[in-house]
Amino acid sequence: MRISIVVVAVALLMASVAPAMAAGDFADTPITLHATGTPLMDVLSVLAEKSGLNIVASTDVETREISIHLTDTPIEEALNLIVRAAGLGYERIGNSVLVAPQAQLTQDTGFASYVIEIQYADAFELVPLVEKIADKVAADPGGNRLVVVATPGMIDQIREIIHDLDVPPLQIMLETEVIEIATDRMVELGIDWNKIMDQTVIFAEADLIGDPPEASGYGEVPSSMPFIGRSFIMDDIHRQAMALEVALELLEQTGGATVLSNSKLATLNNRTAEIHIGDVIPYTVSNLTTGGAIQVQVEKERVGVSVTVTPRAAGDGYITVMVEPKVSTIVGFRGPNDEVPWTKERTVTTQVRVMDGQTFVIAGLLSEDETETISKVPLLGDIPVLGYLFRHTATQVKRSDLLIKITPRIIP
Repeated sequence: MRISIVVVAVALLMASVAPAMAAGDFADTPITLHATGTPLMDVLSVLAEKSGLNIVASTDVETREISIHLTDTPIEEALNLIVRAAGLGYERIGNSVLVAPQAQLTQDTGFASYVIEIQYADAFELVPLVEKIADKVAADPGGNRLVVVATPGMIDQIREIIHDLDVPPLQIMLETEVIEIATDRMVELGIDWNKIMDQTVIFAEADLIGDPPEASGYGEVPSSMPFIGRSFIMDDIHRQAMALEVALELLEQTGGATVLSNSKLATLNNRTAEIHIGDVIPYTVSNLTTGGAIQVQVEKERVGVSVTVTPRAAGDGYITVMVEPKVSTIVGFRGPNDEVPWTKERTVTTQVRVMDGQTFVIAGLLSEDETETISKVPLLGDIPVLGYLFRHTATQVKRSDLLIKITPRIIP
């Protein structure tokens, strides 16, 4: 027993060298303890003096002894190891620590109601997380607050979790451009769409004697870019505009491409933003109720182009973007009175990881629409039977592709 007393005395001397710190700052502070067959109460006294915490122990602690050899160990880790080695548990409540058998710690006592203010997060979204600790949790619909019924130990854990989650969210700017391209027009111009989508970058080499070709400005299509010389000096290499941008510029000028939307919208991190270009068509549906009455309901069908984007920034300069574009058109009507629209949809779902400010392109939403045009001679074309001799019917098939360019940027 004499050895243990000496060891504890040494430990107390070591602990008295460094001043006690405020509660909450002690977790990562290292401590060195060596003891053999030492009463657990004496070891806890050393930890209390070193950390500045109030340590309360049950009567089961007084009869226990422990042997420890810890060097440069964080105080919180040392407390966890020492208590577990003695077959006990502990619970931190504010600036105090209760050490007792685990069965006593699990007894729920001291329940009270607490109101926790939420600044940035959504209180309703935090309810499922807080319910992992306390059973009685509700969000205040009149304000962004949580009402929790819990013990003092539970409420400290809940406040620590909310402190880590209730932070200002990132905002992300989404620059989205939706372009409809007539594939028939591309064939007329001799554009190979498969090669264009490779986004090839072309380099022009300058002559050693002559002047280098004039490079285009950022985002501009060069007026001329000759490919001359055979030198391979890095200072003489000039980048030409991307082949995709050149092709789109040509198609827009010749009527082969139409910009349906060129928008910028901001959204919070991991929140969905949607762009819709099209129409909302109302129609009525009649239902027969159990009482024999006819109930008429007004339904709505959205058609056109819609792009749903959900960005998620990880904090490393990259943004993971989930994109779901959809193109829908009405091809006819069905139902007893031809009142229900029959729609055709093109949709795709993908995830892309790009750098902040990097543009990516989604294409391949091909469509083929067939239109029938009837030309006729006035009056004569309306004569039954004989009117067919004065009419001309032409069927035209229009093939198009939808191209979506998205550039996500993190707003500082």
